[in-house]
Amino acid sequence: MSDDWGRADLNLLLPLNALLIERNVTRAAERISVAQPSMSAMLAKLRRHFDDPLLIREGRGMALTPLAESLAGPVQAALVAERAVLTVASRFDPATESRTFSVLASDYAATTLLRPALRGLLTEAPGVRLTVEPLRADLVEVVRSGRCDLLLWPLQLPEQELLQFPHTPLFEDEFIAVVDRDNPLTGPLTRADLARLPAVEVNGVGDRWAVPRGKLAEQGLRQPAAVTVESFTLGLQMVAGTHLITLTQRLLFEALGPGLGLREVPMAEPGPKLTIAGFWHPRQVLDPANQWLRAHLARVAAGLGGVRPS
Repeated sequence: MSDDWGRADLNLLLPLNALLIERNVTRAAERISVAQPSMSAMLAKLRRHFDDPLLIREGRGMALTPLAESLAGPVQAALVAERAVLTVASRFDPATESRTFSVLASDYAATTLLRPALRGLLTEAPGVRLTVEPLRADLVEVVRSGRCDLLLWPLQLPEQELLQFPHTPLFEDEFIAVVDRDNPLTGPLTRADLARLPAVEVNGVGDRWAVPRGKLAEQGLRQPAAVTVESFTLGLQMVAGTHLITLTQRLLFEALGPGLGLREVPMAEPGPKLTIAGFWHPRQVLDPANQWLRAHLARVAAGLGGVRPS
């Protein structure tokens, strides 16, 4: 490794970070919007500086060398520090500035939090745009690589790696039993009742992370599935006009249930609780625009009818 730190090009930190994340020269170039030959030239400089290939061929793809693996954390920390210095005196004025935010959220979180948040966004920040993307299997990698501004995720699910990122609880909710308003079923429903009543079960790719079957089963809330769907919003639609029952979040029921002609049936025991939190990349901690977005969503969350997080 070169010891001439006085001549080290700090502008190479950003491409180095892109290479460490993408592990591919072409994708790294696209990530920071430079031409592929330019990224190749920067990789060559980085290899000379560290006296290490950094990226090596592995099968059909590329892999990081041990030195490159060790650089990932320090490089991201350096970029966070750099941004902190450059944004100390900066401000984000939502009334005049334009910005597009990317948020990963389930149908449930989008309906209960993002939809009411839009009312304020449209008036307070006319230049702000919101891109809502569905939850996906590689969501931890999406947060790690900074490809989203915010992830809305339940704290009850054991994603230990995700918990290493900055995060804050936003609101709590609880599961309730819901039927069509013409369904003669009355409560309070016991676990035995739920185990025999034909139900709409949510277990699809869109919302399976929002509350897996196992979390309900842990409390003895097992239901015979007559219909299986991909999201809680679709689950409510399937219950309407049928004899079926479903377990859903109270805030989602309050937002959509009355319009679908649904009603709550009391349960003998309280349903499971769900805490929705926001997660973001460390380099977004001090970014004024991201700070404003998180504060806006926190204000909206505080006004929801659910349980406030402890």
